[in-house]
Amino acid sequence: MSYYIDTNIFDYSALAHPTYGNACKCIIDDIQNGKIKAYCGFLVPIELLGSLARIDAEKAGIAVAAFFSLPIGMIQIDEEVLHDAASIMLDSGVSYDSIHAACMRRKGLDNIITEDVTDWKKIKGTCIIRPLEYEKFVRK
Repeated sequence: MSYYIDTNIFDYSALAHPTYGNACKCIIDDIQNGKIKAYCGFLVPIELLGSLARIDAEKAGIAVAAFFSLPIGMIQIDEEVLHDAASIMLDSGVSYDSIHAACMRRKGLDNIITEDVTDWKKIKGTCIIRPLEYEKFVRK
């Protein structure tokens, strides 16, 4: 099965988050080992760089390099995706995640692995898999 991986999964792993860090590392290990097929829009590494740079610029650079070393299907963000994102935004009231949702639509993906439940619950047609639920739903 294929999954869209949200930025926070990479953030929590890079920062060794006390609650989500280990679960996110398992997700990334499964991507690396080919156990799951992962996709991301190019907004993910942009957000990863921006969010981590506010905390530790060196760690941000390392995290982006590590991100691009993974076997992730990258989804281009073009005019068509942004028009679709605008439509999703109007329907859901969600801004940046509407771009991720439009990338998912482009690839025909329904499943997103994320801890950002509040916004994603507002976007129709997505199945949310949280990091702490990952083992139960994906890694059977």
